[in-house]
Amino acid sequence: MDPIARMKELAAQVLEHRRRYYVLDAPVLSDAEYDALERELRDLEAQFPLLADPNSPTRRVGAPPVDHFVKTKHRVYMLSLDNAYSESELREWEARVVKGLAGVRPTYAAELKVDGLSLSLRYENRHLVEAITRGDGETGESVTENARTIADIPLTLPDDAPERLEVRGEVFLSRRRWEELNLQRDTRGEARFANPRNAASGTMKSLDSRVVAERRLQFLPWQMLGAPDHATAMQALAAWGFTTMPATTEGDLNRVLAFIEDQREARLKLPFDTDGVVIKVEALTQQEVLGTTDRVPRWAIAYKFPAVQATTTVLGITWQVGRTGKLTPVAELEAVEVAGSIVRRATLHNADELVRLGLCVGCRVFIEKGGDVIPKVVAVVPDSLPLNAPLPEIPTACPVCTGGVGKDTDEEVAIRCLNPECPAKLEARLLHFGSRVALDIEGVGDALVEQLDTSQRLAQPWDLVAVVNNPAQGLAFLSNLDRMAEKSAQNVMTALDTARTKPLGRWLHALGIPMVGAKTAELLAEAFPSLEQLWAVTEEALQAVDEVGPKVAASLRAFVMLHPELPLHLAAMGIQPTPPEIRKLGSLPLAGAVAVVTGTLPTLSREEAEALLKRLGAKVASAVSTKTTVLVAGEKAGSKLAKAQELGIAVQNEAWLLAIKAEA
Repeated sequence: MDPIARMKELAAQVLEHRRRYYVLDAPVLSDAEYDALERELRDLEAQFPLLADPNSPTRRVGAPPVDHFVKTKHRVYMLSLDNAYSESELREWEARVVKGLAGVRPTYAAELKVDGLSLSLRYENRHLVEAITRGDGETGESVTENARTIADIPLTLPDDAPERLEVRGEVFLSRRRWEELNLQRDTRGEARFANPRNAASGTMKSLDSRVVAERRLQFLPWQMLGAPDHATAMQALAAWGFTTMPATTEGDLNRVLAFIEDQREARLKLPFDTDGVVIKVEALTQQEVLGTTDRVPRWAIAYKFPAVQATTTVLGITWQVGRTGKLTPVAELEAVEVAGSIVRRATLHNADELVRLGLCVGCRVFIEKGGDVIPKVVAVVPDSLPLNAPLPEIPTACPVCTGGVGKDTDEEVAIRCLNPECPAKLEARLLHFGSRVALDIEGVGDALVEQLDTSQRLAQPWDLVAVVNNPAQGLAFLSNLDRMAEKSAQNVMTALDTARTKPLGRWLHALGIPMVGAKTAELLAEAFPSLEQLWAVTEEALQAVDEVGPKVAASLRAFVMLHPELPLHLAAMGIQPTPPEIRKLGSLPLAGAVAVVTGTLPTLSREEAEALLKRLGAKVASAVSTKTTVLVAGEKAGSKLAKAQELGIAVQNEAWLLAIKAEA
């Protein structure tokens, strides 16, 4: 067969089988059969590179990282929607629509509101040329390379599609994929994604499209600009290769209301999260008559489902011990389905919350997943308390080591285990030690840490690094642990060896010093660029460092007194943390500035913005104070923005920061 024709045939088959696997969850080929198809396509493209299609599905693996996303204006504003929470509010909206149409009652289209990230796709000559996030509605970020990795976004359209087309829809992560990613993050000791929406949004903001490809996002369209009506648009998009909404309806408002009731429960069985139903006037001509405000279209509205609740019985109350010894009560529940997932446990936060709720073993409680995410106990069901049921006891001893418990201060809500040798604290500290925010040691997750704790070979988290000092013994020790093959053990050994020279700031955070978070650890590393220097300073000298007050200084000195020989001990294990680079601040554009970052920036994560500020010479703080000279604010800036305005501190945006970077 002609190689061009064969490559087209293979590309079509690969795309179809990816759609069946990732979108429909109904594969018809084995993994080996699919791999053979893709391998043949890759081989042909390698053999005939000049004939290879630049939009081939083999190109969906992602491109090298970019420095930042380019801001791009939408050709047509990408507006948000007004919300309704009841039938009466929907009828009030319809009354405004009918009035705007001079008494005509329109036909409506209704579809599920997917809980994800809005994206606009632009096609030229039937090829995808740009993908733009909603942003502020007027300007978004061009995330085209990320969009190219999403299996159900067509890179090219068939010949019967218009040459120029703009399609808008929602990028989302399926619940199953979210769970898979969280299991992977658990094994790496990384923080879990709170919910599929956050995971999808954070993924699309990644500067590395290869990460996006690995996470397997999906896309559902909800608008085609310029189409005569919504139904025609969705039918056309389906014919051109887009996935369609699993539940839709058309008709008058009564039909829409019946659809909403049908979906209230049915939506929970879908493979993705939804938080409502979008209702639109069907015809484009009527949409144009109704127009928009400066914020929302008058021809569409979102009906939002209330937070999902269920009732269940409290079977018990257990107490977890964290790395600082904090005791957290957890309600053990009779299994109940809430928003599509089975809930068996819910945190009660602290002893005061336990008392406030007044719950006890045997009572019935309301469980709620606000926004369909993390379950929480909302209240006790009235009249459900068992007769003469005793109130839960606040521990007077640690539930793990039986050591004493208490509070750091009279004002503190939390109670803590006071035993420094508590095994539960060591297990939590080990997890923190290897976590992404600390030393980022691959393989140090829950399963490994639990076995390390049980082995009783480690007295402190940093003792783990000592296993690389005798490679043969260390490899044998790790390989003998459950579910730890020799290759996995070797990977852990390599990661531990690499960790010995990680930056000093990361090491200080990894040590688990109470009240010393990641940012404070970096500031301390800049002020005292070795462990020996830091261990020798007084509380007064510590308080001269930005964001180190009396409590943090006292906590650090107490840790030093508890581990006075730690710098020498770590050095003997070959641990040599890398000191921060000495920056010539005087020549940098933001020398002398004290900056705080808040809110959601258009293209940069908070960590990226803070790193850029430091490279430009600024000191970065976590809280706004009289020392702050500039606040870099994004969407939902909140109380920090209000405080900065109150103190008369300059407020800038991401564009200002990127402009300084470009000029530097």
